[in-house]
Amino acid sequence: MTELLPILEELRDATGWRAQAEWLSSVPLGVIQRDHLRIRELLKRDGFEAGDAYLTALVATINARRLADGRYPQTVVLALEIARISMWDAARGKGE
Repeated sequence: MTELLPILEELRDATGWRAQAEWLSSVPLGVIQRDHLRIRELLKRDGFEAGDAYLTALVATINARRLADGRYPQTVVLALEIARISMWDAARGKGE
């Protein structure tokens, strides 16, 4: 993993799960879609399994079929929210 974009360098250099959770919560979804494999490598490097689960839920949401009115099905929304809450619970436990 050599040539990282500056936005991915922020995640690489983040200290602690809290900083990684903040990054995952605020980065544009286009970055998630484009770079999810590299993001996953960085999260796994630091053992942030809850962050990886949230990343998986974000990618699934981005790729989910929406309802006719443009909303996501409740199952998609609920899965993403559960993953987000779990990530933040883990980040509070080992955040810096």
